[in-house]
Amino acid sequence: MNRGLPRPEDVSRHHIDATIMGFLKREKDADWSQVSLVTLHPREEIRVVLKENLERYGAVHDSRFRELVARLKFQGVSLREEAT
Repeated sequence: MNRGLPRPEDVSRHHIDATIMGFLKREKDADWSQVSLVTLHPREEIRVVLKENLERYGAVHDSRFRELVARLKFQGVSLREEAT
């Protein structure tokens, strides 16, 4: 039974989550993770995934999660909505 291809946003969100978890588990370094996120995904999409998984990421490795969030903030990705 063919269920079709996954939606692009689901694939993208899975990649964002996998990239963040790889960093939190020390499988990837901060530079690689940051570049992978901001070059492959819209900043709003990264923000949504961060917000949806905030507690889970913090529970895995809080200080590494805060480090990644700080790095992403310099790339225009923050956990709060930007006023335009």
